[in-house]
Amino acid sequence: MSDTRLIERWLPIAEIGIESLRERTPMTPFPAPNRLHVWWARRPLVASRAAILASLLPADADHEKFMHLLGIHGDPLASRRNILQARRTGVRFEGAAYSYDRAFKYGLTAEDHEWFRNTAKLDDKNRNTVLDPTAGGGAIPFEASRLGLSTFGNDINPVAVLLEKATVEWPIQLGTSLLKDYQKIATKFVALREERLTPYFPAEQQPAAVSTNYLWARTIRCPYCSGLIPLSPNWRLGPDGTGVRLIPGQVQDSELRRCSFSIVSNLADQSPGTVAEGDATCPFTDCGRVVEGDEIKRQAQMGQMGEQLFAIAFKRRVESRTKKGGIREKWERGFRAPCPEDEIQQKVEDALNHKKIEWEALDFIPNETLPDGNKTPEPIRYGITHWSMMFSPRQLLTHGTHVEIFRELLAEEQAKGELPLSSKAAFVYLALALDKLLNWNAILHRQQNLWVEASGSGRRPNV
Repeated sequence: MSDTRLIERWLPIAEIGIESLRERTPMTPFPAPNRLHVWWARRPLVASRAAILASLLPADADHEKFMHLLGIHGDPLASRRNILQARRTGVRFEGAAYSYDRAFKYGLTAEDHEWFRNTAKLDDKNRNTVLDPTAGGGAIPFEASRLGLSTFGNDINPVAVLLEKATVEWPIQLGTSLLKDYQKIATKFVALREERLTPYFPAEQQPAAVSTNYLWARTIRCPYCSGLIPLSPNWRLGPDGTGVRLIPGQVQDSELRRCSFSIVSNLADQSPGTVAEGDATCPFTDCGRVVEGDEIKRQAQMGQMGEQLFAIAFKRRVESRTKKGGIREKWERGFRAPCPEDEIQQKVEDALNHKKIEWEALDFIPNETLPDGNKTPEPIRYGITHWSMMFSPRQLLTHGTHVEIFRELLAEEQAKGELPLSSKAAFVYLALALDKLLNWNAILHRQQNLWVEASGSGRRPNV
């Protein structure tokens, strides 16, 4: 284009920067494209929309209207100053920090589209095309599509290309038929998953409750007293003081020394952490000696590091009456200590061993050796030498079952003939969901010594 564009004369960098930070705030949900799958360099949607709009609008375009189309419907600079002032002084201000919702959530109205097309002089004959030659996670093609522009995205990485198709191309091309196919396949998948995995996730004993997460600690043997040491830098479970107290003892009719656990509600009642700066401290009162990091690594590399379940998180349905006599339902989170019914490790390992040879032959679970790369020396030093060791037995059983069911459903659909594009896309979305579960349900998800194992059940409890 020979004429001057808005981006060449003016761009509200500070405001866009603040909104880009808001978009990435961990305490609020990320934009939907970010939640589809991990990508290493996702660009903020608000910044992407700003770049597209400012590149197409003329230099004399109305600044206030431009900000409105971006979704910046207030003064982010003033809001940011109030936030920083409150942090410095410790004095909280009244009301919300921002007077408007996050910018990326704003969808253009028909009036907005008309103003944009008229101001940028877009029409059916002169419909500008947006090309992103290195589109990555697809932020620019996504925003260009939301603006109603002809859009092309390209990337050399096949994962990026798949994400761009799933984020932009298929929803536009397939519409509600894609949603229907996905819901049909997902419903079958969940039913089969529940049938096969429910036996390995004991039901909560209290009514109207369902377990959601199992919290495990890695363990080593104290070389001085032979006590089993659960490793964790602290035993906090929530910001309200909920945590864990260790109860060192001896297993009945056995010489095995190990800890049991209780859930406490005050920070002062929580046990001190048992590992710090790579060294461990024995929690048994008649020992209390420090175990050096080299000994921890030695036990791990010898295959002697174990794991111990120390808490279960659950959600409980609570009902209350409204003023009009109706029933209001809400779900409350809670924690409890393990009970004997939760100790099903042997049952899980037997089921996994029954399937493992077949799954490895069919490439359902990864059994390759970990390469010595930039991100792998730490797990290798702690005895994790193969990809399959990134998962606890129950996690591996769950993931393997997911792949098994996925393959069965795909083969069942393929047996009916050539798959329509909506069905192929639905299976891709299901595969992306299962792939994300690998990140959330692995023993290194939280930290080196502690991990959270998600429940395999999606059931809501019956009352």
